[in-house]
Amino acid sequence: MSGHDVLPAVNRRHLLKGAVGASAALCSPAIIRKAWAAETITLLTWETYHDDPWIEEWGKANNTQVKAVRIGSVDELFSQPFSGAVKPDIMYIETGSLPRFKAAGLITDIDVSKVPNAANITSQLDWKKFTNVGGSTVAIPYNWGTQPLMFNADVVPEPNTWAALWDKTYAGKVNMFDDCTITFPMIALHVGAKDPFNLSEAEFAKCEEALRALRRQVRVIARGFDDASTIYAAGDAVIGYCQNVAVVTSLQGKGKNFKYTLPKEGTPTWIDCAGISKQGNRPIVYKFINDNLSSQWQARFIKVSTNNGVLSPSAAKQAGLTDDVLTITNIPDTEAPGFWDKLVVYQKPEDLDRRLQIWNDFKAGTL
Repeated sequence: MSGHDVLPAVNRRHLLKGAVGASAALCSPAIIRKAWAAETITLLTWETYHDDPWIEEWGKANNTQVKAVRIGSVDELFSQPFSGAVKPDIMYIETGSLPRFKAAGLITDIDVSKVPNAANITSQLDWKKFTNVGGSTVAIPYNWGTQPLMFNADVVPEPNTWAALWDKTYAGKVNMFDDCTITFPMIALHVGAKDPFNLSEAEFAKCEEALRALRRQVRVIARGFDDASTIYAAGDAVIGYCQNVAVVTSLQGKGKNFKYTLPKEGTPTWIDCAGISKQGNRPIVYKFINDNLSSQWQARFIKVSTNNGVLSPSAAKQAGLTDDVLTITNIPDTEAPGFWDKLVVYQKPEDLDRRLQIWNDFKAGTL
């Protein structure tokens, strides 16, 4: 297959979804639910965020059926509620997309006073600034993280710039993930845009040129964390834009020598927040969000998923997390001078539809 071909990889999560749906119908889950659950909560969440044993444990303790629908991109997250197949109570949304979700009527204002465990969110995370839409708070953080440059250290000397993705040495071995919302800012940083969320006409033209050249580098586009891990483990990619550092740690757990770095141009950074739909505006939903921010829940989440969660370094240690666990997250890094200066937190873009059209043209090879 030539380096000019961009083929979306098959995500086994989507294949399994149909099988699970069929078997669930045979088991009549609605009947089973009535046997023990007084209420139901439906989540639109991400891989590694809400493992089934955790939510089942919480559900039984609170007489509630919790259903987790796991998505692989912000674009999928936005489209799912409109499909009619999923009616979420809680959606886990990165900050830059919150205005779009609010404008579409997918989320409502959130009452922070009903989430006392929000006090556990590290003060280093200026979350209220990024979750304010129209003067109201519309979401509360659950997890944050960087989207760095990842690479196979056995093949790639440690890079310090996004330009490494365009290095012809790695033609056909570069991986991207299928999410326009959180990929385009990296492209903008690479071309030197003054503000990666408010591009000029000249900067848009530079982004298109960069994507046109990047297409020759990319053979496979990942759809989700697990999909990316599989692609790298198989040797189909040696360098790429990292959707979540959990991809790197999962590869390390398989004995693969993958690492990540924060490029000099700046690293896109997300804060994934729990947003509540109108139907989700219920006490049991607030309780779920609040319990997810307890130090005990967060410590387990951080340890098992290698995500950052929302705890400060000291709070994470008080919750029982050891240095060997913390060192594979960004949590200790937050105390390093200048760390936050390297990060670019997602914000509302100037024209998402235009970005999406360019991204789709990139994937189709018509750019």
